[in-house]
Formats: sequence, structure tokens, C-alpha cells
Amino acid sequence: MIPIHDISEGKKKDVIINQLVSLTHYDSSEPHRHNYFEFFFFQKGGGTHTIDFIEFTIESNAIHIVAPGQVHQVKRELDSNGFVFLFDINSFDTHKTIESFLLDHICLDVTEFNPCYHFPANLNEDIIFVVNKAWREFNSEAALKNQFVLNQLSELMLYCMRLKTKDTGTLDPKHNSVYIAFRRLLNKEFKNLKKVMDYASILHITEKQLNDIVHTKTGENVSTLIYKQLILEAKRLLNTGMAAKEVSYELNFADPGHFSKFFKSQTGLSPSDFRNVHE
Repeated sequence: MIPIHDISEGKKKDVIINQLVSLTHYDSSEPHRHNYFEFFFFQKGGGTHTIDFIEFTIESNAIHIVAPGQVHQVKRELDSNGFVFLFDINSFDTHKTIESFLLDHICLDVTEFNPCYHFPANLNEDIIFVVNKAWREFNSEAALKNQFVLNQLSELMLYCMRLKTKDTGTLDPKHNSVYIAFRRLLNKEFKNLKKVMDYASILHITEKQLNDIVHTKTGENVSTLIYKQLILEAKRLLNTGMAAKEVSYELNFADPGHFSKFFKSQTGLSPSDFRNVHE
């Protein structure tokens, strides 16, 4: 069963920083998910970080962003170290550019919107300086310390966003904005809307236009992305210990048998077999 962690209600506007110290034994962190963001900075790398069932190498001076709802597991090497920032997206409700960037981490698959950031060597000292400044502020008793920590975290986000701007895909800006709007809508409504026409209607374009935009961006059609979103959430729910029947109803499948056939057709495993593999 995968536990789900949350930030207490009174702390949701604060940024919490935990130090990742060198280990005295191998890290046995188990798969889990959060209702908040985790922003990892690995100063000394080593090990692996699995996010939504995809394994990433932990490299030195790298940032990994884990979005709410994603299942992840950190397996650090003994001498690895760094910091992790915990925060709610509402911390950035007045910084719309960063809020939009974080929404993309929530809405886009990790194979499409890579959660790992590796910087040129000439930026390492700058990034370490910002992280250490945030850590000092977090541990101080100074006035407005959370605002200062939030400012440092914002600067780190901007470094990450700058890397993303180098790869904007093959769509023109107008079609790219339609694609992002579709992905955000899909993330919000995939349990209720399972037909291409539903999304096209809300976005005020034709099904063909939507399919063309999605295919240009991903090489896949809209139906495939809808199915992938359903399967990803099904995998997450199955690993929380939820029974296949419960998952089928959570995803608004009227018939559990239909859900099981759909899941096996997409993954090659029955829901129970998948859960047994990932126990």
C-alpha cells in the first residue's frame, strides 16, 4: 500500500525545507505520494529516483520536482546529500508564471515533461548559493523569513523554467497554448470525460483540429492520451491498496469487468497482477 502524505492546514502557505544528510545505511524509502510539491536539490548525487513508475538517475547538482499525486521513491547512495523543499502550489498564487510551470508538472506525464533538471557547470555555484541562502533563512527567526525562503525557491524555479524554454516543441505558440489547455483539462476531467468530442467542444475546436495539434506535439492521438491518463491514475490507486472494483468506480467505469479488460489491454497485466508486481 502506498501512503499519501499531506501538509497540515496551518502550514500550507509556508515552505518547509528538510536537509538530506549523508546516510549511515542504505535508504529504504518506500513508494508514496503527496498532496503537495517536493522540490529536491541533490548537491551530491548517487542512486535512483522513481517518479510515476519511471526511474531517473540522481546526479550531482540536479533538481527533481515531484508533483502532488505522483508516486515516487528515492533510493539514495550513502554519501549523497542535498535538500528538499515542501510546499503547496497556492504559495505561488500571486506568481502566475511559476504557478503555470507547476501546473504543467501536475498535468503532463513525466515522459513528456521531464521532472529532472541538470544545469551547466558554470551555474552550479549560483544554484548552491541560492539553496544555502534559503536554508539559512528557513532556520532563522527573522521577520518575513517564509517570504525570503519563497523568493529563493522562486529563483530556483526560474532556473528550471529557463531550461524548459530551450525545448518548446514543434507547435506554434497558438497551438501550443491549445495543447497545454487540453492537457490541463484532461488532468482535471479525465474521470468524467472519456471522448475526444467532449474536449474539443470545451476548447471550441473540432475533433480533427485537436487530434492534429496533439499528434504534432506528441505523435499520438487524443484518445491515446485519455487512455494513458486513466491508466496512470489506475496504477497509482491500485498501489494505494485500492481493490480493482473500487478503482473502476473511482474512474467512473460502470462495469468493473470492463475496467479490468481495459487495464489489461493497455498494460498487458490484469489489475491484480499489476498490484502484485508492485507490492
